[in-house]
Amino acid sequence: MAFLMKSMISNQVKNLGFGGGSEENKEEGGASNPAAAQGMTREEYEEYQKQMIEEKMERDAAFTQKKAERACLRVHLREKYRLPKCTGICMCPLCCR
Repeated sequence: MAFLMKSMISNQVKNLGFGGGSEENKEEGGASNPAAAQGMTREEYEEYQKQMIEEKMERDAAFTQKKAERACLRVHLREKYRLPKCTGICMCPLCCR
């Protein structure tokens, strides 16, 4: 998170330039280099990509965990109240989604 804040602040400072050659450099390297297009160095861009991948993996793991917890809760509620497993399209909150 600190890296993201640092990059955002550095981008804002770079944008405060006096209109020199910075705009020409962006036009030259913008299409071929995604790091330059976002105003980062190559190392910063690689670190940013790794961070984004790690965050996505954490979100996916949390989603999978919650999905398993919900399935377990459905099973327990079905057993407790002796409810049949839903088949087909239904609107009940205990269906097997």
